[in-house]
Amino acid sequence: MVEGLNLTLPERSGQGRGNSKLLTVLLAAVLAAALANLAVSLLAGRGMEAPEQNGGFPAEAQKDLALKLENQGLRELAADAWREYLQGGPSGTEEQAKVWYRIGKLRQEAGQPERALEAYYRSESCAKVKELESEIGRRVQECLETAGKFSALRYELAERVGTGEGGGKAGADVLAEIGGHKISRAELDRRIEEQIERQMETFAAFLPEEERKLRKEEMVKRLASDPERSRLLEQLVLEEVLYRKAREDKLTDDSKVRAVLRDAERSLLARQVVDREMADRINITSGDLRTYYDAHKQEYRQPERAKISHILIKDETAAEELRGKLKDGAKFEDLAKERSLDEETKSKGGEIDPWIGRGEWAPGIGSSEEAGAAIFGTEAGKIADKTVKTDKGFHLIKVREREPEKQKDFSEVRGEVYRALRNQKESEVQSALMSRLRDRYSVVIHSSKLAPAAAAKEDEKPSGGQKSK
Repeated sequence: MVEGLNLTLPERSGQGRGNSKLLTVLLAAVLAAALANLAVSLLAGRGMEAPEQNGGFPAEAQKDLALKLENQGLRELAADAWREYLQGGPSGTEEQAKVWYRIGKLRQEAGQPERALEAYYRSESCAKVKELESEIGRRVQECLETAGKFSALRYELAERVGTGEGGGKAGADVLAEIGGHKISRAELDRRIEEQIERQMETFAAFLPEEERKLRKEEMVKRLASDPERSRLLEQLVLEEVLYRKAREDKLTDDSKVRAVLRDAERSLLARQVVDREMADRINITSGDLRTYYDAHKQEYRQPERAKISHILIKDETAAEELRGKLKDGAKFEDLAKERSLDEETKSKGGEIDPWIGRGEWAPGIGSSEEAGAAIFGTEAGKIADKTVKTDKGFHLIKVREREPEKQKDFSEVRGEVYRALRNQKESEVQSALMSRLRDRYSVVIHSSKLAPAAAAKEDEKPSGGQKSK
């Protein structure tokens, strides 16, 4: 210790003695605090425990709180409480591993697969607990599937069963090198998956979540073959070297390039604002879909429809000649293969694949009231009595199957219902957003200056929160 420490300061001209005393008192307080901290450190070094963490909340009380929240089904709060309990430090890495597993389970049940994965991985890092190994493996797989991380799931499973591609850590084998940067198989697959996600964003909003995941999984599997990987790797490498060349040439300093980038940024950010608004405000449940379906049942009726075959002939005389052969017992399919001028259907005996609804366009025939009357005036398995004339020629028509008009079941049209309801909600949300933003940023559109003089007065009327002049 330094003895004889002088804490007094010389008085400065123009200052009273009162200020000097005040400074002395303040410095003494600072020294006292420093000595107190030193004493705590020394005592801790001799084996005395510092106060509990979490604002002095005892570890056992924190544990009781976590259990209480868990028992009440408040999973997110319970997970947070268990995490705070860990900060107090339960002794032994095995106990820590068990608590992290518990946190992961709560996060998973709360619908947070990414955060649950973090907890499960932390659990395994703390200690390998035998009774938890298979359970964590199963839950990690579930979380990756829920999060739609199918490539990561494949490598995770490969590592856990010890069948890593190329040996060693799954996906670690290097497929390409660009300077010092190495592209591993796992990185390539991750980038492929990210590319798929970006491509799906254009239409994913119109698909129910389960169908969206299913389609993504199918695309990932299709692109996981080595030929596809090779093609995408070439594309990735080309894109990377071109990007590096552009940076090297300082293309971002070019005014035209900067203008394009600004426009792209503006469009991207505007789209992100709308997407986030949709994500925050649109939550379509199964109950919502059923309610919408019940209110719009008439829109989901299947019209009367038929499956048909036809023989296309150039002139009416030849058509009637074939009709005579059919009456004499010739097979419709054989005559279609021999004589039909429709190259798309003749090899299949004149068979037109899709169902044809009343009043709908028919492949190989077109839209014809005469054809519709012939089709839906003929029983299934029979040949229409009347030869139909179109701009393509003359048609002999056989009706293979008939179905009456019916109400489509909810399960059949669930996807259509989702898209219709999603469209409706998106329109409502976007309209409300634009109304708020127009008011917020004082938008005034002088539409009368663009409209014809006759419509100018009508355009001056404000609508939807938008000011017009």
